[in-house]
Amino acid sequence: MNYSAKRINIKKLLTILAALFAIVVTVVAGSYVVVGELRKQLRQNLEDVANQNAVALYNRIHSNHLLLEGMSENMHGVTTETVEETLQSFAVFIDDYELKRFAFCFPDGTCYSTDGGVADLSFREFFKRGMEGKGTISGVLSDALEESHGLVNVMTIPIFDDNGNVEGVLGLTYNTQTFNDALQIDCFDGQGYSCAINEDGQIMVAMGSNILQLSKNIFSDVLGIDQRNQETISRLQKQMSENVSGGGQLFRSEGTYYYCTPVELMDGDVTWYMLTIIPADVFENRADPIQTSLYVMIAMVALFIIIGAALLIILSREQQMMMLRFAYEDHITKGDNYAKFCINMEKRKKRLGYLVAMDITNFGNINIAAGKNAGDALICDIWQMLVSGLQEDEFAAHVRDDIYIMFLLASDDDSLLERLKHISDRINRRAKQIQVKGIHARYGIYHMNESDELQDAYGKARMAREHAKIHKEQRYAFYDEIDHERIQQDEQLEERFEESLKAGDFEVWYQPKYSAASGEIVGSEALVRWRDKDGSMISPGRFIPLFEQNGMIAKLDEYMFRAVTRQQAKWKDEGRKIYPVSINLSRASLYYADVFERYQSILKESGIEPEYIQLEVTESAMEGKKDIRVLLEQFRNMGIQILMDDFGTGYSSLATLNMRCFDTIKLDKSLIDHIGDKNGETLLCYIIDMGHQLELHITAEGVENPKQLEFLKQNKCDDIQGFLFARPMPFDQFEKLLAE
Repeated sequence: MNYSAKRINIKKLLTILAALFAIVVTVVAGSYVVVGELRKQLRQNLEDVANQNAVALYNRIHSNHLLLEGMSENMHGVTTETVEETLQSFAVFIDDYELKRFAFCFPDGTCYSTDGGVADLSFREFFKRGMEGKGTISGVLSDALEESHGLVNVMTIPIFDDNGNVEGVLGLTYNTQTFNDALQIDCFDGQGYSCAINEDGQIMVAMGSNILQLSKNIFSDVLGIDQRNQETISRLQKQMSENVSGGGQLFRSEGTYYYCTPVELMDGDVTWYMLTIIPADVFENRADPIQTSLYVMIAMVALFIIIGAALLIILSREQQMMMLRFAYEDHITKGDNYAKFCINMEKRKKRLGYLVAMDITNFGNINIAAGKNAGDALICDIWQMLVSGLQEDEFAAHVRDDIYIMFLLASDDDSLLERLKHISDRINRRAKQIQVKGIHARYGIYHMNESDELQDAYGKARMAREHAKIHKEQRYAFYDEIDHERIQQDEQLEERFEESLKAGDFEVWYQPKYSAASGEIVGSEALVRWRDKDGSMISPGRFIPLFEQNGMIAKLDEYMFRAVTRQQAKWKDEGRKIYPVSINLSRASLYYADVFERYQSILKESGIEPEYIQLEVTESAMEGKKDIRVLLEQFRNMGIQILMDDFGTGYSSLATLNMRCFDTIKLDKSLIDHIGDKNGETLLCYIIDMGHQLELHITAEGVENPKQLEFLKQNKCDDIQGFLFARPMPFDQFEKLLAE
């Protein structure tokens, strides 16, 4: 080979070597860039997961803080004689909110609880802070109100008198294990874990790892095991003192990464810090295969390097998608969660459309009737219904439990409502398939403008959704249609309730019942009326639905029961002729655990015989309560007759009759109004005949004309109630009627 040829070959070799060197340098440099970006993305995802955990913690505690705040009005002026009765009115919320108890501490430290415990808790820090006028959430404590001294967390708020002085401390108690179980959030496919700590480093909540125990301190017991963590501890303490978020690296048996973010609770009275930790292996194990593949490709031909680069891009995208799923995927539906919904809305250039807050009425009935798995399955089914109907530039997310959010586009309100009706129809059909009663979708709608912030808009949609509870037929409400003045009036009625109850502003009115055959009085129904300070009457249609919604109706039921039994006893002692009086028992009263014992005690206290007292229960009030038959049988065994009110308004009235726990059915006015119509009269004939065959007494409500009376007499209806005979009347008029 001549010199020139050798020079050419050397040039080619050098060119190839230079090209390979350039490829190697490019690939190596590119590998560091790619891995660096991957690490950056993983750290960002770590921050997102920490923030998501912080939101879950805040939502959990905030809902219970709102519950305590709502109950605080009931505690003003409470005494040792009234505290137990007042606390028992809160017991209905214990199961709903997964609590252990409610308790109230007087200024001397004496504490009364809903489970009957009494103890001196003046030594507890939460009591001391409460007496200083501050709300708080305790760390893990040994339960001082039970012999087993299990582990609990306590949330408290101070109760102020009219002069601004603390007159006691109201609190609720979590079972520590239950509290932690409710906040278990999967973190990086089970490889990461989180905890909430206070300013002293005490672990308040531990999520996802047995390494972190509630008895430990994150500074001394966890991070302090390696001297290299001293700088980390100092940085964390400084970060917490400045109330800012941040992350870094710490050392245990293996390297780990962390991110810490503050969570302000109880309106800023308490600050915890959400600390999310993942092992360095999560980073390294995902980066090393990429680097290894790149180094192997360096030793191969350029083609393999190109193929390897392509594989690198694919792997990087898969890793990124997996991290995004951790942060933005709902764990039940496997679809978008609320965080992803927010991101989708941020990316959207135009926000003109409808924001819809949706939940499912009586969803808890599914868990009662069919179990949690059936509930989760329905959540997934509803999610598929929602996403299958989404159009371009529309979004949806499962927020939590039975709550969803949607951003929908429609030309006008009617078009939107048509879409929502289609969703509701599909949900109703699915509920019937699993044979669970009362399942309906409810919607709150806010028409967003370009300038609206998402959180503000969502708050307005939620407000509309809550307002939709009063729309029993349409089950939706637009925010712009909410009667804000009426809401303010409702709040004023709620504030006046306790005062009016004590002042006796609620009056018992009576509507007599008459024998259809003889026309003689045979009994009456007790109806509540509210007399305002100026002597005018507040319509029952105004306050009864409100009190049914907020649970105050249970106190009003008991008030009426006590008033009627006392009046019956007084009339009897005076030697007057008395007749049975029926009293309404609402859904909220049925859900009190000791409702039978309370009413039994009131009846014994009055001295009136049970045969002169009756209870009216609607079918709708029985939905979702599995042991209703047992409860009603307790009353019947005591001698109190049970009346099924509004018969004919529920779709399963006949099935309810089969429970055989009623003595009388009261035919609803909507059935009586059909007298004169052939089909309506035929139906009434069959109902009356069927009732008699079941040995039931039949009372017709809303009888207003002689034609209706004559028909009912011919068909052997037992009792008549309605304007044809008498309207509801105050006590003094009814007393005169009895004397005639």
